[in-house]
Amino acid sequence: MISTLWAITKNSFREIIRQPVYGVLILTGMVLIGASPAITMFSMARDESLMVDIGLTTIMLLGLVIAVLSATQVISREIEAQTVGAVLSKPVARFTFVLGKFLSVSLAMAVSWFVLTVVLLATLRIGVPSSASWEPDVPAFVALLAPLFLAIGLGMYCNFFYRWNFASTAVALAFAFYALALAGMLLISPAWQFQFIPMVFLQRHAGEVAKTAVLVFLGVWVLSSIAVAASVRLNVVVNVVICLTVFFVGMISQFLFGRFADDAWWAWAALRVVPSLHVFWVGDALMSEAPFIPMPYVQMASVYAVVYCGAMVAFAAFLFERREVT
Repeated sequence: MISTLWAITKNSFREIIRQPVYGVLILTGMVLIGASPAITMFSMARDESLMVDIGLTTIMLLGLVIAVLSATQVISREIEAQTVGAVLSKPVARFTFVLGKFLSVSLAMAVSWFVLTVVLLATLRIGVPSSASWEPDVPAFVALLAPLFLAIGLGMYCNFFYRWNFASTAVALAFAFYALALAGMLLISPAWQFQFIPMVFLQRHAGEVAKTAVLVFLGVWVLSSIAVAASVRLNVVVNVVICLTVFFVGMISQFLFGRFADDAWWAWAALRVVPSLHVFWVGDALMSEAPFIPMPYVQMASVYAVVYCGAMVAFAAFLFERREVT
């Protein structure tokens, strides 16, 4: 079972990152996050906090789009193309098939989330130009731009000389290069000196931003499980509508259902069926003078996300068991 699950996950993940739209979405997020200082430098509020808020919002919304499109790509279209029957004709359980597809979507989301989070941290370290005496953080600029140009350049080279798929090659290289860039930012100060976790990161609460980004990923991960379950039965248009509805309702579920949960059974049930996505959004806490996200809170949210995703994968397998495929 493990080898079959790995084969389905690997092949589906490869299929997702080979799609040009996947790379375009990541590039779009990088541009939006990288350009956020130019937008927030004219604000009257705390410009760095607003920049982080824009970055986290970008990561969440693009993660939602990637989750829906990826789930549709590896499940709905495969069912409509009638190629799923060839897979299930082998000794492959339907639950294994659904779980492998969910893991591939999760991996694709994790790759995009990691790249965009590193871009956000690099942008946070660069900061917002607030005065004429502002000095650019050259190592952070290198960490922000060099991996992108290297990934695109080497992707084009490998595509031209070795016929490798450009999109998947560039994404894989970007992931590796931004991992190295993150390590460099944690070890090199703005003055090009060795310093473990430079002071600029501590001053701008990069650790709290990173924990908030983890919570954002968990929220999108929950939405991806819903997208996978919907893809088993529905096409991309209906899937998008469902995920957007769940997203907006989940962000205010406590307001909609929480106040009635003690008196009405429907509110009690809705509060447990609809994911409480507001749990994963703590961007408002970063707007305070001394933001602090407790680690036990992150752990609690992680357990909630794992349990909810597990339930949705089981529900998706239940729906798929009762669907005829050819």
